[in-house]
Amino acid sequence: MVSSVTNGYAANPYLSAGAAATTAPAATATADASGAAAAKTGGSSVNVTLSAKAQAALAAQTDNRTTDAVVASARAALDKLLADAKAASALKDGKATIDVSGMDRRGLYAIASNNGGKFSIEEQVVASLQMKANREAALSASTSAMRVTGDYAGLYKAALADLEAAGPEEKAMGQWSKDKAALTEGLKQAVAKPGVAPSGIEDDPVAAYLKDVGGVVANPRTRDIGKVASDVRSVLDRQYAAATGEGMATGPDDGEIDFSKFDDRSLAAVALNKGEQFSEHEIAQAAAEVKARNRDSISSAYAGTKGSESSAFGKSLITQYAAMSDEERQAAGWTPALYDKIVEMQNLSDKLASLFNPDGSVNTGGASLLDYLS
Repeated sequence: MVSSVTNGYAANPYLSAGAAATTAPAATATADASGAAAAKTGGSSVNVTLSAKAQAALAAQTDNRTTDAVVASARAALDKLLADAKAASALKDGKATIDVSGMDRRGLYAIASNNGGKFSIEEQVVASLQMKANREAALSASTSAMRVTGDYAGLYKAALADLEAAGPEEKAMGQWSKDKAALTEGLKQAVAKPGVAPSGIEDDPVAAYLKDVGGVVANPRTRDIGKVASDVRSVLDRQYAAATGEGMATGPDDGEIDFSKFDDRSLAAVALNKGEQFSEHEIAQAAAEVKARNRDSISSAYAGTKGSESSAFGKSLITQYAAMSDEERQAAGWTPALYDKIVEMQNLSDKLASLFNPDGSVNTGGASLLDYLS
């Protein structure tokens, strides 16, 4: 039985009652227009167009499948995807071999949480990353608007709407309740102080999301790394010109450089000197920041898996590797050889775990220790 991988963000995307608040105006406007047209023609029909968010929320509310049915459907869908791709595993060299973007949220969550113990670690990782991608897509429009208008309330509403679109299995987890409480507080602060980023909220999903996607370079994860590096160069130059704090860098060759607002791929562009646009001082400080973030990320992963089965930490590392861009891996020193070693250790951990029952007794129906050591 394979244990689950849940790393907060990836396995617990958002959704919320905010869907009604954010989509109702558009739906009402369409309904009003259709109603007016019907009145003129003497008809009685009303056409209502729902947004993608509202459709997702409605689908979640009307999905009456049992958990077992969801798991069975997800297992069958994965088997077909693997067969069509002629792939033995959902991951190869840290990259997905199948596209699970067409799967529904309940199915993805069943895989990511290894519901029923029917999904491999590679499948759990791919599903978790797809849930993360779906969440980012749900928040992208509101994030873009926030960066222009300072409308944090709209972003928190979108995050709540995405959270509420979760299925019953996801909502039953303690993480879902924690996320909702944090987002509700964030929305409260955003409404009370327009244009000011909510603060002081423990484990705020929106704050973590904004840190992940970066706040100063546009679309850093999808654009050519050379163009990202050029944008970083421009942002750094503006930052130097505006620096006033003691010891802060006012140029590329000395002083403390603040990389806190840069996402990991933009930071990697500096550390790797993409386009040969950065000074030795900038490269060294960026490399130090990469090392610090990498250390903090691993420490956080370890802390987050305390109390879980022994294999959880390794699975968290595999998820981190799969989520990185090539540039991030290179800058952090996460080589293919390191990935292979983590997977090798993870497979051994899973095999050893299968020797025992949940209560610690020996599983007499499975393979023996000698089978694995011989």
